[in-house]
Amino acid sequence: MLKLGHIVYSNCFPVHGGIVTGKIPFPFTIVEGIPTELNHHLYEGKVDVSPSSSIEYAMNPGRYRILPVLSITVKSKAMSVNLQSRVPLSELNDRTVALTTASATSVVLLRILLELSEGVNPNYSLYEQGKDDPSLNADAILTIGDLALQKGPTQEYPHYYDLGTLWNNFTGLPFVFALWQVNYRKNIQRDLEVLHEVLGRSKEYGLRDLRGFANEHAERFGISKDLLFSYWSAFSYDLAESEQKGLMTFYGYAAEIGAIPSAPDLHFWEP
Repeated sequence: MLKLGHIVYSNCFPVHGGIVTGKIPFPFTIVEGIPTELNHHLYEGKVDVSPSSSIEYAMNPGRYRILPVLSITVKSKAMSVNLQSRVPLSELNDRTVALTTASATSVVLLRILLELSEGVNPNYSLYEQGKDDPSLNADAILTIGDLALQKGPTQEYPHYYDLGTLWNNFTGLPFVFALWQVNYRKNIQRDLEVLHEVLGRSKEYGLRDLRGFANEHAERFGISKDLLFSYWSAFSYDLAESEQKGLMTFYGYAAEIGAIPSAPDLHFWEP
């Protein structure tokens, strides 16, 4: 039976909420995880389809196909992908920046913003979000997801940066954090056609009344109703021309810093 990955953070919920709550009948299996876990599951074939890090697609060119009309994209402000720093970005050269292991795309995005936009080359370290305390050694800390959503400047880290805003200031484009990717095999084609239709219905259900949807499910994520509504309103869940332009610009810069060999072509699954 086909397996669908589901990001446990709230940003995925407007698309998957209808099937997760049982409002939209779902004939397949759901596998939950954080973005990097789902990347591994998708690569290994433990899930067949997943909203996975956009950089995962570029790191494995030719391995995946993209489900059309779906993405997790910020129009400008991301709200849940932020960098807290002891000093301004321009002063982070040779300083330690702690990178969360929970997201691959956000790490590459931050490198682009620091190395290409700001022209600094920090020393990077990794930490496990929610378990490790990187503040012992780090001059700046990258945090993502619901844990990051309610963060802001502190006395220790007075400089706060939203990576979606920085990207939009740098490029004028939206930023695609995740794509619904398929580890394709011919024997799942019919299941994919059913899944794509179900995902479309679930997305329509979640976005039809976003304010009401936020009010209904805020407690699930431990986020206030108003904040959750503002957060979801900041996203585009489409993959139209502007999203694709932002995505290909990201891939071009990722190749420039050596995070991927080259910018890949976009190969879409077709019914």
